[in-house]
Amino acid sequence: MTDRSIVAYEHYRDATQRFEYFILGVSGALCAYVGQHLTPQKIGMKPYGIELVSLLLLVGSIILGFKRIEKIIACHNLNHSLLSLYEQRGQLVTNSKGQPLVNAASGESLSAEGTTRRIAELEQAIPARQKAFDRIAAQANTYYKIRNWFLGVGFLGLLVSKVVTPYFP
Repeated sequence: MTDRSIVAYEHYRDATQRFEYFILGVSGALCAYVGQHLTPQKIGMKPYGIELVSLLLLVGSIILGFKRIEKIIACHNLNHSLLSLYEQRGQLVTNSKGQPLVNAASGESLSAEGTTRRIAELEQAIPARQKAFDRIAAQANTYYKIRNWFLGVGFLGLLVSKVVTPYFP
């Protein structure tokens, strides 16, 4: 049962990453295209001004996209750390019956008092790590919303600038 949830999570994570990279690539390509065909003119409420503002919004969406990817990577790191702390605590709680524990991998031995002390340390570390994870996940979500808004408005601005160009001499 747990293997299915791990596989499902991996598919979700991979799809999310591909989507983020795709959006970032499309935004970059759109900026390159617009920038390549942009000729300097006076800034005003003409199609050029709309196109310039749209280009700036697209550049902003790229920056926010990079920041979002950074936050997602930080979330993966914190999630890994948090799960590791939970596993350590679970292992210590399950195996502690008032006798010393030996780590089979490292050969390190923990006395009953050391086990109790380590469980207490983990009990303090877990909420702090969870709080950091929640904060960074919220930041990633904020970047997602703002990036999409910038991208949408920038794209619509480009469309409007191209449509209204014939109406301005």
